[in-house]
Amino acid sequence: MSYLQAAQKALKEGKGNNITPTYLMFDENRKVICGKFLNKSPVASSVSDGQYNQYLFDTDDGLVKFHLGSATDNEAGAVMKTGNVYHIEFLGKEDLKGGKTVNKYHIEEIPNDEGNKP
Repeated sequence: MSYLQAAQKALKEGKGNNITPTYLMFDENRKVICGKFLNKSPVASSVSDGQYNQYLFDTDDGLVKFHLGSATDNEAGAVMKTGNVYHIEFLGKEDLKGGKTVNKYHIEEIPNDEGNKP
């Protein structure tokens, strides 16, 4: 059986596993995402000369990708560990001098049932 035939058979039987992430925007106060941190990758900023990270999480609703902003990348993002579960709550934007803003979050690392890191 060819790869294509095997794939078609698996999809017809509902055995496929969608690995296409949904993009999530933190655009509402108190918006929450909770899941296992799988990966992050740098993305060139269209607003400045720098870059920010795009995060990939496995959630109850499937794979989700999003960005937190370079300020959070340098703080919480610097200590987040691949494979651990995180609860991220968007708290809105804070105004900075010069007309800039920064995204604010409350981020908790969640232990597994035994109290150990997943």
